[in-house]
Amino acid sequence: MRQLPGDDPVQCMEWAKQVVGGKASYDEAALVAFARDQAAGEWPRIAALYALGLVGSADVCPAIRDLLADAGEIETVRSHAAEALGNLGDRDAARLLHDVLQDQPGKSLRESCEYALSEIEPV
Repeated sequence: MRQLPGDDPVQCMEWAKQVVGGKASYDEAALVAFARDQAAGEWPRIAALYALGLVGSADVCPAIRDLLADAGEIETVRSHAAEALGNLGDRDAARLLHDVLQDQPGKSLRESCEYALSEIEPV
């Protein structure tokens, strides 16, 4: 798996789309490592979470839940972690998502948690 491109949002998300579309190889453990690595930059981490949410296995959910649960983490990363959990259908994340919402997060994180819950607990 090649390195994610710098911290350029467009390049990072284009790379993630290639992973999701099967045009770029990926290693699930490496994507999790990118998502966790604060030194990697915001956008590579977001791209890794985006890809994991669409092509990851249930094995990645605990690591993604850890990112969401970390109140010290930047909100955009937490938001994408929430969306990834929703896309993966991680029912074990429901309580955490509700807990994050009770903390009255910013708009982006709130919307991402609500989206994830709609995927996990459809009406």
